[in-house]
Amino acid sequence: MIAPRIMKNASLYIDIGFCSVFLPLMMFAFPVERWWGTCPEFFGLFVAWLYVTYFVYKYFIIPRLFRCGRSRAYAVAAIAVSLAVTLLFSSYEISSPFYHLRQQQMATIPYPVWGVRQSQQAIWMHYIVVVIFCCAVGMLTEAYRQRLAREEVEYERNKAELALYKAQINPHFLFNTLNTLYGLLITHSDRTEATLERFINLTKYVYNNASREFIPLAEEVEYIGQYIELQSLRLNEFADVRFSHEIDDDTVPVPPMLLITFVENAFKYGISSNEPCFIRICLRQYGDMLRFEVENTVFARERGESRRMGIENCRRRLSLLYPGRHTLVIERVGESLFRVVLELKTARS
Repeated sequence: MIAPRIMKNASLYIDIGFCSVFLPLMMFAFPVERWWGTCPEFFGLFVAWLYVTYFVYKYFIIPRLFRCGRSRAYAVAAIAVSLAVTLLFSSYEISSPFYHLRQQQMATIPYPVWGVRQSQQAIWMHYIVVVIFCCAVGMLTEAYRQRLAREEVEYERNKAELALYKAQINPHFLFNTLNTLYGLLITHSDRTEATLERFINLTKYVYNNASREFIPLAEEVEYIGQYIELQSLRLNEFADVRFSHEIDDDTVPVPPMLLITFVENAFKYGISSNEPCFIRICLRQYGDMLRFEVENTVFARERGESRRMGIENCRRRLSLLYPGRHTLVIERVGESLFRVVLELKTARS
């Protein structure tokens, strides 16, 4: 994933900046480099200790402070050890850089107390600044990591939810199509063979795209066309079904089997075997916008749970895949017309 890679690179840049810029500048701000002339070994050990403190706090202590149990206890123990080591450094008495120049004139005068206190203050000041820097960077890093973890959990939850919705669509499609085949078989229709062939093609489409989140718009249009042809085989002269589409870019990604729910409802509730009826399906894609409109006659029939489930299924999928980038209007116009208008912005911002 891109986000963890960016996070890792940012952490590397922070480490390089601390080691090569921040800490050297801090040395110049608090002139402990003068210790080099008097106690070079001490100066080298102290600088090394500051680098160790930085990496221990950033990569060991701070991450474990956000956890529970033994991890947090280990972090607290590491803090205590770092304080003890820093106390040992501050307990070491450092001679003044000018001591050797004035030792003949001031042989009997001991090193002033304020000088020892000044070196101790410098040691603790360096330690505190490094710890504060580590805590700030570590807490920001941990907060960012936790946000990524929450987003990943949310993504996986939404992915599982979408998979459940698609699993609900598959049997819905199968039951409707098998019902059509059954009607043709019991009437010994000569269209049974053609219907079975289209049913096999549609079934392949359903299961080939069951695990895909998006497919090219051209595939979805072809699927809708084949479904309409399959359903039209059982219609008589009373039904008028039309499907028109105007597409600028047929590679635009769309969720598989999202639009078909509205087409299924149109055939289920808008077709009559003894009354004039019609279904108008219009799909238009232009730029990053897609508009899908279905109009059909409606008859007074009992509305089962399957219809409500199908519509709610689509609403939920749209809210997960296109949050704030879609509008869905489902309305009944008068007594005999039912209309569905879906508009969505296909491009991801």
